[in-house]
Amino acid sequence: MTIVVFLIIVGLMVVAEFIYYRRHAFDDIDLDVQFSRPIANHGEIIEVIEVSQNNKRLPLPFLLLKFESPMVLEFQDMTNTSVSDYLYREDMLTMKPYSKHTRTIKARCSHRGYYAFARVNITTADLLLMAKLTKEFPSNASITILPELVDPSSIKTLLSVTFSEVVQRRTLLTDPFTFAGIRDYQPWDPMKSINWTATAKAGDFMVNTNASTSMKQVSIYVNLEYYNMKKSDSLLEKSISLAYSYILELSKLGIPTALYTNGMDILNDTPVISRTNCDLSNVSQRGIELARIDLEKEVLPFPQLLEENAMKLKDEFIVVISPKYDGSFIPALLRLKSHASSMLWVMPAYKASPKPAIDSALQQNYFRWEVLGHD
Repeated sequence: MTIVVFLIIVGLMVVAEFIYYRRHAFDDIDLDVQFSRPIANHGEIIEVIEVSQNNKRLPLPFLLLKFESPMVLEFQDMTNTSVSDYLYREDMLTMKPYSKHTRTIKARCSHRGYYAFARVNITTADLLLMAKLTKEFPSNASITILPELVDPSSIKTLLSVTFSEVVQRRTLLTDPFTFAGIRDYQPWDPMKSINWTATAKAGDFMVNTNASTSMKQVSIYVNLEYYNMKKSDSLLEKSISLAYSYILELSKLGIPTALYTNGMDILNDTPVISRTNCDLSNVSQRGIELARIDLEKEVLPFPQLLEENAMKLKDEFIVVISPKYDGSFIPALLRLKSHASSMLWVMPAYKASPKPAIDSALQQNYFRWEVLGHD
């Protein structure tokens, strides 16, 4: 009889323990998964920071933290990580009463884009490990990975053409009595513009810049329409990287730029367009805008983008970046050429790919930017 009573008491305690844990296991549990920084450069190593905290007396025998991470975050330590369409990370720890655990995981940012943790949840159990308990937690963790920068030497020709179209023409209209700032010396700068005091302080040649009476802007149009029947996007990614690198180099030279693309922003489904002038102080914002382009979304037809924007401009140097060269693109470009005062079409292409036949009217406005690789 005593044994029966004992077993009943034990059974009631087990049931009570199970019910109590089921109701209160996740009370006062804080869980946060964040990136060490909200914006990162392509190829940079960042940290994913997990913080879990038990703010009550009730201990948890274990806590299994799970979250989905985009494949572009290459964890340096793949322990407890499974690979599918996402990286699925699981980390286990014990949670004593009023305890806090912080864990950092290094990850490499391998691809441009805006990413957020889709799901973060934890799994635990009662003290007797009779039942597994799971709860999903909200997460606002996100990271923007800027486009990859291209080697500056690969765009020397493009910068030289831009210089001849913009800088030299602007130099003729420079106001010598209006000081605009100091910048690094460039090979084309005259010796008389060198600021010797600033040069002595910096340890490298620095030159004075004067305000121009005609600040001619470079307007960059990026066409992200598919360029082949396979709907490959590798050259589209190269186009985005080229646009970002080009804007950065022009900003260093003090040349104002505007950006127009027919690619859609992943957060608001609108074309990524920045009409305002860009300089070194806000070039990272252009990087963020380009990073957030979602190539899986349907793009705005490129002729429409030109019609709504480029056809309204007069005294600007227009640079069109487009690996696509068929369909409605060439007719749209010919209309633009007849309207614009100066225009250049930059075509990203693989070195091994055949060179397309270019309309004779565009030969003087065509530049093939070759890259390694293939689709």
